[in-house]
Amino acid sequence: MKILKRIWALPLALGFIFACAGALTAQEGEQVNSAPLPTSMVPVDKLDQDWWKDRFEAQKARIAEGNVDLLLLGDSITHYWDTTGRAVEEYYYGDRNFANLGIGSDRTQHLLWRLDNLPMENIHPKAAMLLIGVNNSFENSAEEVARAIRAIVDKLTGLYPDMPILLLKIFPAGEKPDHPTRLRVAAINALLPDMFNDYPNVTLMDIGHLWVDENGVIPKDLMPDFGHPNEEGYKLWGAEVEPVLSGMLGDTPKEKMP
Repeated sequence: MKILKRIWALPLALGFIFACAGALTAQEGEQVNSAPLPTSMVPVDKLDQDWWKDRFEAQKARIAEGNVDLLLLGDSITHYWDTTGRAVEEYYYGDRNFANLGIGSDRTQHLLWRLDNLPMENIHPKAAMLLIGVNNSFENSAEEVARAIRAIVDKLTGLYPDMPILLLKIFPAGEKPDHPTRLRVAAINALLPDMFNDYPNVTLMDIGHLWVDENGVIPKDLMPDFGHPNEEGYKLWGAEVEPVLSGMLGDTPKEKMP
């Protein structure tokens, strides 16, 4: 009788052991899953800066108007379509119901916050062009920046499942090929093809060759500060992406701006 009791108790004991092991595994999994996100992926605003708040409010008003077919998303390089590249922007996108959602000095986390806080439900864009990440390269690892870019793409895809996205590799920055920023940018860009290999709505495009000469040096007559295009640079940019964007928008490609 004692033997039978022991045999009957054995499954209970084993069940208890396996349950404990399962609980331990679950706790370990929770610890892994609850690991803090990198700063590049945690949405944050800069509303304490008046100029940034004003720019954001202007974007909010534009999106609230509706009738947006093309989104331009990014940091200062996209922002400056509205200033340095204004004539080029008007030539290529003026009749395409565009909204420029670039803000100078923004990092991925700021764009994520804006997408969460703009009335994006008011619009149904046909296409988007995204360029972001260079500012993150000063504080985040290449992997952290690439993951944040993917988070932005995922956010856009969640908002507009059928919208094609032209994702640009980060432009080279720093005059010469061995400049630290240039190297950090290259490390981020190297991760993007595999990261977006299974995203049918994303076209990854590298136009970095536009900004360097045969020696890999950025000419001042295209990027005076070795990071932001001048008007001639925006002309090159606009012409280079025009065939892709026109295909996404379903309209006729524009002739190269003189």
